Amino acid sequence: MSKIFNLYTKTEDGTDIDKTWYSSSNIKYSECLDHDNALKTLKVVFNNGTQYEYKNVNVKDYLFFRDGASQGKSLNQYIKGNNYEFIKLDNANIENIEGELEFRINGGVFVHYDNNKLTLKNNKDQIILETEIELNKDTFNVICSCLEAVGKRICTNVVKFEEDGEGEEIGNIQDSPF
Repeated sequence: MSKIFNLYTKTEDGTDIDKTWYSSSNIKYSECLDHDNALKTLKVVFNNGTQYEYKNVNVKDYLFFRDGASQGKSLNQYIKGNNYEFIKLDNANIENIEGELEFRINGGVFVHYDNNKLTLKNNKDQIILETEIELNKDTFNVICSCLEAVGKRICTNVVKFEEDGEGEEIGNIQDSPF
């Protein structure tokens, strides 16, 4: 099996997603959107950045592909071989895909602050801390520095700080690794 890392999580809109990174001569990464019905949407990214989206994929075929000993052979047999409808997408950013993998396998921490709510999530998107707290930029940066001081790689996202009674839109205050 050439699976390096697998993560089952939710997208920002709440859709379940199964992300998998591979050590394969052909395939770098896949995402499977887990719809309420049994049929899935599968995105496959090749090592050169080419990506395809396959629609209405049977869950068994997806699992045979994801868990196969060779993703190239499994893609040909279970996905292409079953003639799933597909479209070619714009090329993926391989640097971002590799950056997210590195972040996740090295135990990165997501730090999110929005509307006086601080949330820390581990590399598997599990909440490790969630608290209501009013922060300013300096205090937020101290929290991030403390995490880095104990060897954690962080990815931050700040929507708003309350300063002087006015909200300030910030966005990502540090570069995301992906």
